[in-house]
Amino acid sequence: MTVPNLDDPNQAVFCIPFAGKTDEEEEDSHVPLPRSIHRERDLLDGEKLRIDAYMEAWSKCLDRVKSLIYALHAPIAADIVQEVSTSYDSVLSGLPYPELPVISVTNPTSASTFLDQVTAHTNSSELDNEELFDTTAFTTHLYPTDCVNLTSAMKAMIGGFVARSHILQEVKGRPATSLVNYDIEMLLAWYTAVRDTYDIKDACKPKLVVLLHDFEQLDPLVIQDVFSICSLYVSRLPLVFILALSSPASPSYLHTTYPRSTIALLRVRNYNVPSGAQLLEELVQKTFFDPEFEPDVVIGPSVLTFIKDYHDRHDSSLDAMIKILHLAHLKHFSAEPLTLLVNTTPSADILLERSAFPFIDALFTRLQASGERHDTSSNASGWSEQTLPTLIASVNNARGSFRARARRLRTGFGILKLVQKFMEQQGYKGLGWNLPGGAGILDVMNDVLLGKIGQDVKFLGTMVKKLRGAQLGALLEILHTYFNSLPSRIRSSEEEARTKLVFSINALPHETVDDTSGIASQVAASFGEWLVEYLNGVLAPLEDATLWDIWYTGLSPFPADLINPSVRASIVAGLLEPHKFAEASDEEDNERTSLALWELPDTSILFRRYLDSGKMINLYDWFESFQLELETQRKALKQRLVQRTSGSHSPTKRGRKGKAKAAEEADEEDDLDKWKLEVQARFMRAMQELDYLGFIKHTGRKADHVQRVVYDIHD
Repeated sequence: MTVPNLDDPNQAVFCIPFAGKTDEEEEDSHVPLPRSIHRERDLLDGEKLRIDAYMEAWSKCLDRVKSLIYALHAPIAADIVQEVSTSYDSVLSGLPYPELPVISVTNPTSASTFLDQVTAHTNSSELDNEELFDTTAFTTHLYPTDCVNLTSAMKAMIGGFVARSHILQEVKGRPATSLVNYDIEMLLAWYTAVRDTYDIKDACKPKLVVLLHDFEQLDPLVIQDVFSICSLYVSRLPLVFILALSSPASPSYLHTTYPRSTIALLRVRNYNVPSGAQLLEELVQKTFFDPEFEPDVVIGPSVLTFIKDYHDRHDSSLDAMIKILHLAHLKHFSAEPLTLLVNTTPSADILLERSAFPFIDALFTRLQASGERHDTSSNASGWSEQTLPTLIASVNNARGSFRARARRLRTGFGILKLVQKFMEQQGYKGLGWNLPGGAGILDVMNDVLLGKIGQDVKFLGTMVKKLRGAQLGALLEILHTYFNSLPSRIRSSEEEARTKLVFSINALPHETVDDTSGIASQVAASFGEWLVEYLNGVLAPLEDATLWDIWYTGLSPFPADLINPSVRASIVAGLLEPHKFAEASDEEDNERTSLALWELPDTSILFRRYLDSGKMINLYDWFESFQLELETQRKALKQRLVQRTSGSHSPTKRGRKGKAKAAEEADEEDDLDKWKLEVQARFMRAMQELDYLGFIKHTGRKADHVQRVVYDIHD
């Protein structure tokens, strides 16, 4: 390939071929994995083992959240798909002009997830199936960037349907006899060809669904013209528009923005997707507090509090909640080396390696501390006699014990909710969860994890003691049904509780017999005391378990800066200490807490000198201070090079000094000229980067001065 002439004034565009690595080469390259902050007690392949454990735990959590969202959206999505399918079945007669079907979807929290779910049911991807056109449709997407003007909007809409090479073979024609790509007649011709090719009858003809994303951001004048053009072809093109709205359903954005003449052309059907705090509470509860699901990692009060605050103050979308859970999992597995034990324990061969001794020592220490806390009479010196198989068995036992404790906590939380709901149904206030100003279900979950639910349990127990015989019988039946509906693994471990319920039910007198003997009151008092004791036992804090921080995030603070960072503080921190934002390459860099000024990048050096200046910066003085640091850098690098190469050269015979000295002086002059040009170029590049970041301002009053715009920066 010839080298392009970049100085050619007649050439508007130049093609520069890609000279980087291919996708296969990039996949083979080694990507460094995140290192733990406790590297001294990590396994040799600890990063890879933790990444594998993280992927397994996060995939399990994400699949659960997606399945819950899908189940919550399924009824609304089914109604929308049904509306699309029947949009042209029942057309009102006597109208002056046919109406264009429009479906308005108010979806402020889960736009992408819900729309993907609707599209999956409406879009036709293959045409080999004979039953394809029974209830399906073709779908195209329009975004605000596609609707700059009417021509681009019609081109994007028509091209979304026509550009389906697997449906019809492309026919090449003369440009003079071809329709333009923004003419709706082209869409009509394509749709007619599809129906003729596949012999589609009128009764099962596919709909043409146009999905308008971010409808509030579209130009109303452009969309008015699109609606007007499409309404003229309603009888020949079964177009259906779906509007994705993020604004409140009342007042309707469509009716408040578009004129009556445009609204008269549309037949609007409104659908509201479930959203708000209630949806968030249900997702969190069914992911981490549902007895039927067992997450590998349980989120702690810090993450739960951040999810609630972020939802209320910043972003109420479900995507934000998923992002927070994702970051919580990443932080959990990147901080503590022991988190690689979440699901499995490394084999004895891996633990017997010499590099694994610090890891085993830390694990022994944790197990010993847990054993001393639970059994004060045990002899600590006995741990020194433990073997590696005993250590592996202890870790496996701790894993099973923690998960059993977590299952019991989820079961107890379900019972607490059932008793509170029963009290509300009986007309009592109970714990006042649903009252204005009362604690929400997320706050209750937080109290359960913190172990602060004792007073609420005691209050519910007192209320149970005061129930009448019929009320107590109804509550016992509800709890008995709840225990029987639990998974078999949990149900078998709660045999004692089920026996207590059956005994209490049988001890109650028959409903038709008056309770003159006070048996019902005695049963209520006995069951109330047992319920308080049972709930206090199963709702114990998870921190009491052995090695709890492997499977539980606890009170570890959530990295809020990663999801809602301060841009100004992040840029300044990156300029002041850039080495902390890069992965260290050797142990010496890890041990050093700070670097000399000449070791920093050029932009950081110039920024440090920027901080030492006043309001107005003289460019020449700025350049001189920058040049001094680069001279120091050059000397230090040259000295390092001499030290590295001094021991590798063998002594040689000395030649005549006159010619050699003259040659060296000439080379030094050339190198000095090149060095001065390099310093100037590096200064200009660093100054332009600071200018691009907004740290300097050109006033125009002094050509050789710039103004400093950032102050009050502390190292």
